[in-house]
Amino acid sequence: MINYLPALTKNHTYSLAALYPYATQPNGEIGLQGEVFFNFKAGSTLGGKYGTDLSLNYSRAQSIEKTLIDTVGNPEAIDLGYTSGFLKFGKEVYFEDFNIEINKKLSKKLRMHLLYMYLHYNKSVVEGRSGEPTVYAHIGVLELGYKLNSKNNLRTELHHLYTKHDKQSWAVLLLEYSMAPHWFIAGFDQYNYGNDNVDQRIHYFTGTLGYTRKTNRITLGYGRQRAGIFCVGGVCRTVPASNGFLMSITSSF
Repeated sequence: MINYLPALTKNHTYSLAALYPYATQPNGEIGLQGEVFFNFKAGSTLGGKYGTDLSLNYSRAQSIEKTLIDTVGNPEAIDLGYTSGFLKFGKEVYFEDFNIEINKKLSKKLRMHLLYMYLHYNKSVVEGRSGEPTVYAHIGVLELGYKLNSKNNLRTELHHLYTKHDKQSWAVLLLEYSMAPHWFIAGFDQYNYGNDNVDQRIHYFTGTLGYTRKTNRITLGYGRQRAGIFCVGGVCRTVPASNGFLMSITSSF
């Protein structure tokens, strides 16, 4: 398969919200997505002094009703496919994501972003590995940004994913200090504290140093990378576990 089939789901940027990304099923699926935005103006009851932005998003993908084409009387036929009625939903859910995001300025220097997400992830279907569990998870994220002065900013992220399935619960802490207009330094720890296997309750820590100039960005880092599916811009790939140095260079033109 060469073509990229975009999923009708939200592309999350926070690491735990993107821990179980969905991939479109080329053998047949039906899905829907809806998103609503609210802006509560500054000075209103819900907006407070600086205003509040709120978004609600829901997406779902599941099987379609299939009727296999009869091959009786045609012994040379191996697989003639199936027929399906228009907008006929099947019974198996592949993916479901409901999330609420709140973005609010708390003071002249402090900004807050909150995320709550409910996830239903059919791992055996999405990853093509039969026998894998379906994951039901609740995910929460708190991001705070504090502007020290016109050129220096401190940002932190706290994530938590609660589930009783797969590798169970995770927690994330990120700290980032940026010095405009060029430099930033960050530390990131992803901890699989809920794993049933005590030996697999690992801290995946990474430290990075970055330099940005115009549309160019250079990042140097060292840390431990967990195995799994990683998505950038909606394009996903499977990566192995690793431990070592990382350098990336990106440029836009």
